[in-house]
Amino acid sequence: MDRRLPDACLPKCHYSYYTKDTLMRMYFRQDACPLEAMRELQFCAAQGQDHTGCCRRNGITQTLAGEKCLVFCDQRAGKVTLLDLSYAPCFDRFEQMKACFWQEATRVFTAARRRA
Repeated sequence: MDRRLPDACLPKCHYSYYTKDTLMRMYFRQDACPLEAMRELQFCAAQGQDHTGCCRRNGITQTLAGEKCLVFCDQRAGKVTLLDLSYAPCFDRFEQMKACFWQEATRVFTAARRRA
């Protein structure tokens, strides 16, 4: 909500619903959430952080797009990349990339609970 996403996108703001299939439906305009919202969804999922190290360990670069896929892992503010079809192979490693985001989110949550 803070990122001013359209209402149709809000259900996707959860790791369970932010999936490769969801993004593919958005990409092919088969979803009410517009493709333009993908950047904000990715930013939120990654919590605005750089997960490049984890993504490398999880094999994100092992696609036909190679190193280009790392752009999805580095979601620090101000990082904007114009995507084209050459990035499509990166979707084959979407779940491995999302696992990096989830691992960091759970680590941060667990640390916060310990401090509380």
